Amino acid sequence: MFKPVKNQKMYVQIAEQIKSLISEGVLKVGDRLPSERELSTQFSVSRSTVRESLTSLEIMGLIEVKTGLGTFVCKQSQLDNNILGEELGSNISPTELFEARLIIEPKLSNLAAQRATIEDVQEMAKVIEEAKYLDHTQIEKFEELDRKFHLLIAKAANNEVLYKFEENINSERLGKLWGNMKVKSLQKEGRVDKYKTEHQEILDSIQERNPALAEKLTRKHLLDIKRNIFGD
Repeated sequence: MFKPVKNQKMYVQIAEQIKSLISEGVLKVGDRLPSERELSTQFSVSRSTVRESLTSLEIMGLIEVKTGLGTFVCKQSQLDNNILGEELGSNISPTELFEARLIIEPKLSNLAAQRATIEDVQEMAKVIEEAKYLDHTQIEKFEELDRKFHLLIAKAANNEVLYKFEENINSERLGKLWGNMKVKSLQKEGRVDKYKTEHQEILDSIQERNPALAEKLTRKHLLDIKRNIFGD
């Protein structure tokens, strides 16, 4: 039924194939899609790429994920041929975005631990203090403060070029696809509190002028988020 994909923007290509099958009536309302693992095998891609594709279709209202039951077609619609990535506002893959974060942000923390001013530390502490009073239902506000915290680290690194990179990353994090995946992840009990704790640990290492520890803790923090969002 499906064709393997190997080019860039794989999640868009996969979503377009499924979208076409729904439009053509091959997949009908109520039909259950194969599992993430099965789709991963059929498309010859990672499960994280499949998850991005399914999330994008869910945002468009074409499929519904029912916990413990599977993923089902929930709307028969006359769809046009627009690129799905354009309909979502961006076709940058969350996996690509996270790859960039893992390369850049630990090094920014390393530099911040060497260069942060008292004012930089105070700004980061203020964000952490504001987030302290949020609960798991205030996900949108927490995500806003999360972006702000990581951008403040980039500011404290005192490198204008790297700061611009982090600004671009933060801009992409405002996209619908990223937002939907992050919200699902943060809805799990204990996730918001865990990330609050990790932010405080990173700030402590920066304040203590420990670059190696700041880099290590930031990488661990990002890997925790990656595992929670993508599952692999």
